[in-house]
Amino acid sequence: MKFTIEVEMKDRWVPHFLGMLRYMQRLGSIGGSRMLSFYSDGDGDFNPKFEWDSELPVNIHGARDTDGDRFFDAG
Repeated sequence: MKFTIEVEMKDRWVPHFLGMLRYMQRLGSIGGSRMLSFYSDGDGDFNPKFEWDSELPVNIHGARDTDGDRFFDAG
């Protein structure tokens, strides 16, 4: 499946967000498995806006740990 996501976020977050995606891509290309984290600072200035086709399936729950952090894995 190929799809497009449109993102709006503050300039200072863009390199970090794209770095996470690039590393995710690299892991996929070498068959690597790692936990990736991106700190979503809702109290700060990280307030991204994402838009995509509303017909796409979305798992908004993931697995939650005791700190309230979420883990998303297709298993």
